[in-house]
Amino acid sequence: MPDLFRRTVVTLIIVPLALLVIYYGGYLYQAVIILLLCLAAWEYDSLLKKVNLQPALPLAIFGVLVLGLARSFYQFANSSFLLVLLLFLIAAWHIIHHEKGAPNPGADFGASISIAVYIGFLGSYLISLRELPGGMWWTYLVLPTVWIADSGAYLLGTTIGKNKLAPKTSPNKTWEGYFGGLIFGSLGSLGLALLFERVFNAGLPISPVQGALLGLIISAFIPLGDLTESMIKRPAGEKDSGNILPGHGGFFDRLDSLFWAAPIGYYLILHLFI
Repeated sequence: MPDLFRRTVVTLIIVPLALLVIYYGGYLYQAVIILLLCLAAWEYDSLLKKVNLQPALPLAIFGVLVLGLARSFYQFANSSFLLVLLLFLIAAWHIIHHEKGAPNPGADFGASISIAVYIGFLGSYLISLRELPGGMWWTYLVLPTVWIADSGAYLLGTTIGKNKLAPKTSPNKTWEGYFGGLIFGSLGSLGLALLFERVFNAGLPISPVQGALLGLIISAFIPLGDLTESMIKRPAGEKDSGNILPGHGGFFDRLDSLFWAAPIGYYLILHLFI
């Protein structure tokens, strides 16, 4: 089955399910996000093991779970305390393993923190975004903007892309694809803001022009998510973090851009539009 066909079929299944989960919000949305983050953390751990690192996977998963639950129930109130506690536990874990003969305890310690903080702390902004006033519509604006920008970058990058964006990190990414993502993301966010205002009466305090600006800023930074994951995958010799989603790779692959889009969108919306 051609890769593009498989990718399209999976997309047609995933996107409606995602929109439905966002619509219901609440415990269902929070549980799905936390589960996806834990699966992404497990894939991240597998990649790190392929470069001879030994993260504390149980503590990393525990950290992702606890940070996600804390964001669900308390927003940011306990995040600092939990991060301190998590660092303490991870440090103790790797000191014990060093005493038992672990060859690279410092690197392993950094790897464990990377999983817990990068995926747990950044990823849980997906929960914070949905919890904003009018959060369903804000999430409907931010996440599809990412998907549209990614599609635009892929389309232009594969058809006219010639100038490499980061050849050592991700040889297939081009500047043409990057600017395609900016254009598609801006226009997509503008169109969504217009649709929400004119058709659904969503009541979001954002004009179509402001929607385009939001889309432009998000689209400008989300390639960092994909490049960060590529920086991790390349030394491991892997194209994808997993193969559970045909044509799309793994959960880490599907969430990488959202790790940047969710906090950027959250703070832009919080300080500019609410």
